[in-house]
Amino acid sequence: MSEEIKNEKVDEVIDTENTTVEKPETKSEKTFTQEELNEIIAKRVERERKKQAELDEKLKRLEALEKADEERRKAEMTEAQRLKAEKEEAAKKAEEAAEQAKKAQETANQRIVNTEIRSVARALNANDPNDVLALLDKSIVEIDDDGNVKGVEEAVKALKEAKPWMFKQPIGADAVGGSNPSKNTSISELATKEKELEEMKKQAARNPRLMGKVTQLYNEILAIKSKKN
Repeated sequence: MSEEIKNEKVDEVIDTENTTVEKPETKSEKTFTQEELNEIIAKRVERERKKQAELDEKLKRLEALEKADEERRKAEMTEAQRLKAEKEEAAKKAEEAAEQAKKAQETANQRIVNTEIRSVARALNANDPNDVLALLDKSIVEIDDDGNVKGVEEAVKALKEAKPWMFKQPIGADAVGGSNPSKNTSISELATKEKELEEMKKQAARNPRLMGKVTQLYNEILAIKSKKN
């Protein structure tokens, strides 16, 4: 080989050594050891556990709020029911008090009327004011707003006109048109008592409590007849 050819070979070798050859980059995959994998998994599990714990805590707070709200609503409802019950009880007591006051007033008014009837009956010479009280038509009798009794005298006079035997008759010759006042008075009194007895029997048929009065009248009639004899 000539010297010139050798020199060319040497130059080629030098050029080759001085030239940088770029190799294509290759992406290598990272590998993990079992210990590293265990650590990664443990961290992920811990993160999930914390998320679940936070979620559970939020759910607990939500449930507590809902429970508190429900208890508040129940308390409000219970309070409303209590107030309603108290209101109803107060209304009931007020109604009962008003009813008792009304009955008391009616009883007092009745006593006033009865007293007035007896008084007027005595003034009009009733044989027994209690009989007048029992038989009197009280539909026209009333008490005005000032407590005055109205209509008693008219009612008693009407009873006297309808049932004159319940009242004492005038004594003397002018009353019966005779000349023997004592005898005529007995006859008039007997007739009055007999009529009163018949009327009282009718009343006793409806009201047995008047049977005592029937017996009393019967005895009075017997006494009058015994005097005549």
